[in-house]
Amino acid sequence: MRALIIFIVLGLLYLLVKNTTDIDLGMDEVNPVLLGYGALFAAGIVTAELLRPLLSLMGATSRFVVVALIAGLVWTGFEVARSAGKIPAALLDPDVTTLGNDPINQTRLLLAWDGVYRAVAQINNTSLGVLVDIASPLVIVQYAEAERLGLHPERLKFDQRIALADRKIFAALFPLFSVRIDDVELFEVEAAIAAPGVLETSVIGLSFLNRLSNAALVDDELYLRQ
Repeated sequence: MRALIIFIVLGLLYLLVKNTTDIDLGMDEVNPVLLGYGALFAAGIVTAELLRPLLSLMGATSRFVVVALIAGLVWTGFEVARSAGKIPAALLDPDVTTLGNDPINQTRLLLAWDGVYRAVAQINNTSLGVLVDIASPLVIVQYAEAERLGLHPERLKFDQRIALADRKIFAALFPLFSVRIDDVELFEVEAAIAAPGVLETSVIGLSFLNRLSNAALVDDELYLRQ
């Protein structure tokens, strides 16, 4: 009987989490982070109760191994769901706000070990690694990356001098159809292609950042909001 009740509770928890993003629960004032972790905590209690008869038959080492395996499975499942975009953004980041049912497009970049902000951007729907540089006036694509993107930089004249944080480089002006970092995407972005050999990594500059509704540094984290 106890097992049946536990399975019913687990089923109800699953349905609650599954349908949270699809129905109006009338709890607009409830912190979604607390709601999400509360559901996980309740599921943990129910699972522990379900496994108690089995754990009572085991030694301390065996119990530790079983708990570690369960934790690993839960973490793996969480990461798979997060990667697939099946977890509401508000449960992952309490700073995410919503308008109706549509989350505001934003992302958060962490300061890298070398003191810069790095990201994987989508330039004209193709991925490439970039630095975010508030000293650069433009988005600047490295020459070899421009070749990979099919922008034909060999046809351009590199007669524009652009100042970066640590030096000035020559580049050719070249507007981009789209620039995207995670969920933040802009179209028709002013940009340039660097001359051969003058830039090691493509740069996201102010022609992208200044068009966002907010770009702020908080405790070495860079928040970008469209």
